[in-house]
Order: sequence, then C-alpha cells, then structure tokens
Amino acid sequence: MKLLFSILNTISFSSLTFSPSNISLLTFSFNSPMASHSLHLPLITILHHSIIILILINIPSCSSSNDAYMNCQNLISCGKITNIGFPFWGKNRPKECGHPLMQLTCQNEIGYINIKGVQYQVLEANPDSHTLKITREDYLQDLCQPKHVSTTLDTQIYVYDSSYNNLTLSYACNSSPIYIPCNETSGEKVYPLFGSLPPVSCQTSVVVPVPLSLVDIGTFNTVHQAIKEGFVVRWIVGVEDCDRCERSGGVCGIEGSSQQTTCYCSDGPCPNFSPDIKASSGTSNFIEN
Repeated sequence: MKLLFSILNTISFSSLTFSPSNISLLTFSFNSPMASHSLHLPLITILHHSIIILILINIPSCSSSNDAYMNCQNLISCGKITNIGFPFWGKNRPKECGHPLMQLTCQNEIGYINIKGVQYQVLEANPDSHTLKITREDYLQDLCQPKHVSTTLDTQIYVYDSSYNNLTLSYACNSSPIYIPCNETSGEKVYPLFGSLPPVSCQTSVVVPVPLSLVDIGTFNTVHQAIKEGFVVRWIVGVEDCDRCERSGGVCGIEGSSQQTTCYCSDGPCPNFSPDIKASSGTSNFIEN
C-alpha cells in the first residue's frame, strides 16, 4: 500500500475531461530523481492498473492462511506410523501444525520422537486412541552406554496409558548383590533394581519403565528384552479442542506466539463451531481465516 501511495505521489495530474461518448486522455507528469516525463494515458488504464496493484498487495495474508489450512491437512506416514496428524509435526507437516515438543522424525522408514531429552523409536502409533508405543533408542542394542537420563514424561503432554514398574539400572557401583553384564560379550556390569532409588555406592543410574510381567531381573536377555518391548503413552494436549475444531470443519494446529491449540479454517468462520469455553479457556485459540 505504501508503495502505491509513493508512486501516486510522484504523479502530477494536469487535465481530466469527460465526454458523453468517451473518456479523454489523462495527462500527467511523472517526476523522479533521474528524469521528468509527461505521459498521456486513458483514465480507464490507470484505474485498471491501480486495482490490480491493490489486489496484489492484499494477497499475502490470504495466501498464508490458506497455506496453513492446506499444509495441516497433511498426515505423517513413516514405517509403522501411518496417517498421524495433530498434535504432531515433521516431515510434510510444518511446525505450525503441531505442538513444538512433538516433532516426529523419519529415518530409513523408522519414526523417532524426543521426550525430555531422550530419543525414542516409535513402535506403534494409534491416532484413534491417541497413543504411541515407544522404546528408548539408547537401549536398543544393549545396556552398556545409555544417555544416563531417566525416562520421564512431560505430564502436560503425555501420560502412561498402562501401569508399569520402575526399574533402576545403576553403573559403576562399588558393590551390589545383583548384577548382570551390559551385553552378551562385554565385561561391564549393570546393577538392576526394582524401584527408582539407586544404590548409594553407584556413580550413575537410569530409571526405565518395564512391564509388570517382568519378575526375573537376574539375566541380561530378560531385562534387555523387557526394556526393548517399550511402553505405551497417551497424548493429552489439545485433544478436546481439536475434536471441536474438526467437527466445525477446521484443521488443527498451534498458534506460534501463544503455543495454544488453533483451528485453521478455509474461508471465514468454521460452520457449527461452538468451543467449550470452560474446557478451552486459557488452552486454546481458534483462528478463523
């Protein structure tokens, strides 16, 4: 808009006459630092070009809104992950389409997600039940060199979908009544113990969830297989808000500055959209494009 006004400010109109049969030529001067020219153009031509300029100036905001609506309809598929959308982003879904802490990455058709500084491989994904089955990447091969970060969840985003026992794996211990090798060939030892309190004689410990069915922690294969089996988490962020958004004809995303659930609509108000004010107050922000 400023560009159009700048152009018009350089124009000095000198004559404008109308007749019943036609519109006469409009004579104006165009002044610039380099030169001064007088041009004679039909008024209709000038109006035509001015309207085009005004239309082009207004296109970016509409295009941006339509892009978000279109892009957030894309679903992620990678290996065992099939057609999963909000609240995740990654691959063909831009960041505005999901929670900033819920990026799904895909490497060699294997899906990964990072939770509280720990990288997990996604074994299963179920959009209908809002669940992921995940396993720690650092324990896939053996128990020798973990990141020494315990498994914890951001409870604003995930909850455990089932009950699990905590198993503490301790390293570099002076003494322990129970130990297992960290793999089938290494001489390095790991000290497993049910619960989340490590022995005081150990330098580092890692707490991981294991199935309730795990009873024998005296062998490497039993413990390693139980950890590799993984565990199921259920995402809770934006679930109710997104259901309302989709029922109204919109597409779910995240508003960048507030990090709240957003409803992208194709053209104006989403039909039949009626948010639950009590449930969404302070947690959602529906934008109608």
